[in-house]
Amino acid sequence: MSEHKNPYPGENNTGHLWDDENDLRELNNRPPRWYMWALYLSLLAIPIYSFYYPTIPWFGESTKGLANWTQIVEMKEGVAQLEDYRKAKFADTEKAIAESSLEDIVRDEELRNYAIKTAEVLFGDNCAACHGAGGQGNKDFPVLVDDDWLYGGKLSQISASITLGRKGNMPARMMGISDADADTLATFLIETGKGAQGKPNPASKPLYMTKGCIGCHGPTMKGNVFMGSANLSDGIYRFKADDQKASVIRTILHGVNQGHDPQTRDAVMPSFGISEVIDKTQIKKLAVYVHQLGGGVAVKPKPVPKPKAAESKAEATSTKTKPDIKVSARSGKEIYAKCQGCHNIGVAGAPKYGDKTAWAPRIKRGVEDLLKVAKTGKGAMPPKGTCFDCSDAELKAVIQYMMDSAK
Repeated sequence: MSEHKNPYPGENNTGHLWDDENDLRELNNRPPRWYMWALYLSLLAIPIYSFYYPTIPWFGESTKGLANWTQIVEMKEGVAQLEDYRKAKFADTEKAIAESSLEDIVRDEELRNYAIKTAEVLFGDNCAACHGAGGQGNKDFPVLVDDDWLYGGKLSQISASITLGRKGNMPARMMGISDADADTLATFLIETGKGAQGKPNPASKPLYMTKGCIGCHGPTMKGNVFMGSANLSDGIYRFKADDQKASVIRTILHGVNQGHDPQTRDAVMPSFGISEVIDKTQIKKLAVYVHQLGGGVAVKPKPVPKPKAAESKAEATSTKTKPDIKVSARSGKEIYAKCQGCHNIGVAGAPKYGDKTAWAPRIKRGVEDLLKVAKTGKGAMPPKGTCFDCSDAELKAVIQYMMDSAK
């Protein structure tokens, strides 16, 4: 800044000269009137704004403001407007989804595409944390894009999994298997899973047959969708790991969902059917979405309806020759097909079918008491065993069927 004397003493400048030629200097003029009015109005607006909107911190919280406005309220109002718009625009489609069967939704291209698009957000919010954004499965969670299903890949089975939830169950150290035998069995399972490229040792198969594996995974090792037992013959692993043999050994020794064992596998899917997070229509959309990720069992074309004349004739004939038939509950023998995996050989202490000694004290307790145990589960047995869709009457029937076998 120049140190010369002010060469313009009567100019109403500040005396600050910014160059040696004294050409650049500051004047002491008042701001324009419009600027001053804007300043005064701004000062007046501050207290008005502060009282109308939430602004001033007051003992830890800001004042609420006369308008009672917040960004959250505005966001919720905007979301509500969007939801109202969607309901009005897609009301007919939503109604069709709600009223149609899962199979009919998949068969109808418009309904199928609508269900998939609207389920993407549902999947991201409720499923992706475990199964991955694209269904590829995060670490220690099931893959949904292949055709390997623990509980079945039909639309009805996928819907049941979402609605009822799933809880895997495998006892630790089945039949007291030793560490050495677990190592041998793991090698046998992995080599078998390689198919034609594998070299399983036939001498190791008796371990599979005698240590309880056959009870759930079956003689062909293909698993059982009623029990959620894995297919051990395809080389697809529920708990994938870099060291797959070590992972299989861990599962054999520590089981699945065995709370007493800190190294057990955790395999629980929540029940969305009893939560308020998603409704029945949204569960339908999710079932279709998961089915269409690539691994769902193909839906058969809709049967061609019979001509009305033929249908009327068939109905008339049926009415004359057959009495009214009412659909009844499944028999105990039918339900037992879901129980035999454990009760045929006594897996994890399950009373064996026909074992009078094991069933005698249970028979004394009666069907009603055993029904309570069956519904809540006990030990290695999950709630309702593996019959998640069984009614109380059907559970009683299968309990009675097993009791009768031991009398």
